Amino acid sequence: MTPLDTTPTFNLKVVLKETGIRPDTLRAWERRYGMPKPQRSAGGHRLYSQRDIEMIKWLMARQEEGLSIARAINLLRSQIAQGNDPLEQAELAPPQPLTTLGTLESIRQEWIEACLHFDEHKAELLLNQAFALYPLETVLTEILQYGMTKIGDQWYLNDISVQQEHFASALVQRRLNSLIAACPPPTRTETVLIGNPPHEQHLLPILMLHLFLRRRGFAVINLGANVPLAKFDETVAQIKPDLVILSSQRLTTVASTLEVILALHPLAVQIAYGGRIFNLLPQLVRLLPAHFLGKSLDKALQNVEKILHERPPLPPPQPTLAAFHQTAEVFRRQRSQIEALLVAELNDMQLPQEYLTTALEDFGDVIHSALAIGDLDAIKPELDWLQGLLHQHHLTAGIIRPFLLRYGQAVRTQGSSELLPLADWLQGVAHQIDFAGGESSAGEVV
Repeated sequence: MTPLDTTPTFNLKVVLKETGIRPDTLRAWERRYGMPKPQRSAGGHRLYSQRDIEMIKWLMARQEEGLSIARAINLLRSQIAQGNDPLEQAELAPPQPLTTLGTLESIRQEWIEACLHFDEHKAELLLNQAFALYPLETVLTEILQYGMTKIGDQWYLNDISVQQEHFASALVQRRLNSLIAACPPPTRTETVLIGNPPHEQHLLPILMLHLFLRRRGFAVINLGANVPLAKFDETVAQIKPDLVILSSQRLTTVASTLEVILALHPLAVQIAYGGRIFNLLPQLVRLLPAHFLGKSLDKALQNVEKILHERPPLPPPQPTLAAFHQTAEVFRRQRSQIEALLVAELNDMQLPQEYLTTALEDFGDVIHSALAIGDLDAIKPELDWLQGLLHQHHLTAGIIRPFLLRYGQAVRTQGSSELLPLADWLQGVAHQIDFAGGESSAGEVV
């Protein structure tokens, strides 16, 4: 069809007659939401296009369906950002009937099922329904965030494939990016720089934070996932943000988060961080010389406001960090020899090569982070990752104990006094594990 004419042609009187909108309501929309955006005649009078008129009609129709004007405008911007401009459709297709009752729980469950069946159309339809019924923040946290947690749990239990998890994650990322693109320009003077430290690949947490900060008027610069340490400080010095926020979800990236924080300390910039691993292991919070944002998104947003308002001094680095770093560096230098020895030692267990390679790479990263922060007990919750790999490869849980025992022995074989506590810890934890019928006993570490 021919695109709607955007030529500024009609004066205010024509618009009021065509749409039936009140003049004070239209001015309020323009002032608060920037929609529509009329041009001005040479004499300073507002001039509207045919597209402006159709936009007003569309927004009024959504209000008649029960949406507030704020939600209607958010919906319009979201659909335009996704390339699905409702104003350019000759005739809107009748909505597909949904079986959901419209509660958060029912929409979330149907959305999860749609994702697991690779049904993009239904998943998007359910989200549109949710946005029409609930505030945006509620949909994001109670359906998307909580829904992805449920999907992740199902992957961990080997109930779904990694392809299903990736499909759902891609849908959420696309929706969040479209909502971010639809946000109005920043209204505040503060700039927040956000990103993931090296090796941290999880994008959803920082995309969610990005959107919530933009909706509060902040200018946000998002560096994305796996930001290299090299020249990170130069980038911050160039941008001069009011706050830098780092997100870390697993222990494997806590060490790199610490490296970034220490590299930024000389710049006297406000630094904050958060993520799943700090909720699991609260003791880590005291080790990082920056501001912890809290355990929830709501708390994080409150703390961002507080940090920017009060500008508190950064916590000083722990005096013991240098010694921890030295031990971690010893492990890094000897890691390849340790892993080569383990591959030879574990041959008799006939583990799939894919599992062994992934387990060694991931567990080595976990150990390096634990040594860098001086807390070997931080490894315990991360043993769940090895357990998840067992589920994925249909292996018995009894493999964990000999894996830890032989890892400890391989460390001990290197003869490094700095790593002897690690060898003792690994073998001690292995002896604590008590399996019954292939499952770990309640209260144990795996």
